[in-house]
Amino acid sequence: MYAVVQVGGRQYRARPGERMVVDRMAVAEGQAVELGDVRMLVAEPGDGIETAVGRPKVEGARVTATAVSHLRGPKIVVFKYKPKKRYRRTMGFRAELTELRIEEILGPGQQPAGERRAPTTRRSSRRAVAASPEEGAPQVVEAEVAQAAAPDEAPEAVGAAGGTIKEGRAPRRRRAPASGEAAEAVGDGEGRGGDGA
Repeated sequence: MYAVVQVGGRQYRARPGERMVVDRMAVAEGQAVELGDVRMLVAEPGDGIETAVGRPKVEGARVTATAVSHLRGPKIVVFKYKPKKRYRRTMGFRAELTELRIEEILGPGQQPAGERRAPTTRRSSRRAVAASPEEGAPQVVEAEVAQAAAPDEAPEAVGAAGGTIKEGRAPRRRRAPASGEAAEAVGDGEGRGGDGA
């Protein structure tokens, strides 16, 4: 079986075990890549599925691959020329490419050959940390539980503790006048406004 898969605006024939060179992808070398834009699945004798043509793509089909390396294509010389105008420009170009090794082609409803673990969420990983007997784990969980169980503090208390809530901030002070009088406290909405006060 092979699949016709679209990557970066171009279509490629992908067969398990083969390698294909596509436009540069933002993946690390050795990282697994899943190509979901499968345009056609072509079954061969002995395969467990039928040939499927996508409109525009085959729903539920995907191709898993591994990024083998990043490379650059051959140099292409681009030459521009306008006759009788003394205009000549020579430029070079090398395409940035990624080499992929095709691991597996999965049709609609097929599962990968190797059973994968259920994805863990942050909440389930916290529970696992809480249940683990390691020394450092309970301290982290206790701090999170204490933070979640603490009642909401009053805004004034938060502001006094250095928070950023406006109601709890200490009032700003004006500069002392040149005559030596003491500066008076001014609230947030008073003082330097444009209302003439």
